[in-house]
Amino acid sequence: MIDNWDDYTVESGDFKMEVLQQRFVPLPESAVYFELSGEINLYNSQVMKENLEILISKGINHIFLNFEQVSYIDSSGLGVCLGIHSRLVKQKGYIRIVSPSEKVRYVLELTKLKSLLQIFPTLEQAVAQV
Repeated sequence: MIDNWDDYTVESGDFKMEVLQQRFVPLPESAVYFELSGEINLYNSQVMKENLEILISKGINHIFLNFEQVSYIDSSGLGVCLGIHSRLVKQKGYIRIVSPSEKVRYVLELTKLKSLLQIFPTLEQAVAQV
């Protein structure tokens, strides 16, 4: 497990992933909550994937991703979410999408991934489904 989450921020171009551990809602022990912002595209989706895989290798198996400030996501970003989802399910974990922006929600509906990925309007509701 990672002991200090205070400075865990990843930036790539206009994309940013920032950990907000234990925000206002208690999370499961092996969980992490990220707020993402900017665009998730071919150029920075690999950065997102690498960082999530590092966390999984360190024992994190419950990932909450807040997409409220994400203005764009392309197929490579969706692929990262699906790949991480698949890996975590095999480990009895999960990835949960929280508060997707209107544009992200539209892409999830258009690609029919809304039915595959677990999507919640709030972190509280996402955690309550544990």
